Amino acid sequence: MNMSLKPQRVILLEAVRGLVAEARSARAQLPAVAAERRFLLGVEAAAMEVLHPELGAARREGWLDLEPPVFRDGYLQAGSMLAAAMTAPETPFRLLMPTYEEVG
Repeated sequence: MNMSLKPQRVILLEAVRGLVAEARSARAQLPAVAAERRFLLGVEAAAMEVLHPELGAARREGWLDLEPPVFRDGYLQAGSMLAAAMTAPETPFRLLMPTYEEVG
């Protein structure tokens, strides 16, 4: 690994940890039946795969199709944002929470 990339990776991982903490905090403030909780679980799942790549590798093929649409939306929004952050020329210090939009 190129030594000049290490500080950027550390910064990115810290931003991902912040996203996980923010998703957990937001979820804790919602009623147990709120659909947004599932969205936030999806966000957290995508972020945790960056922190622990073995989680993604251990998932069965098609697992995401079995999740509720609101979970998938959070997972896919966060996954896209995280992929962009990992390939950005400048490492973000903070990652913004994806936006939940209630459908229907």
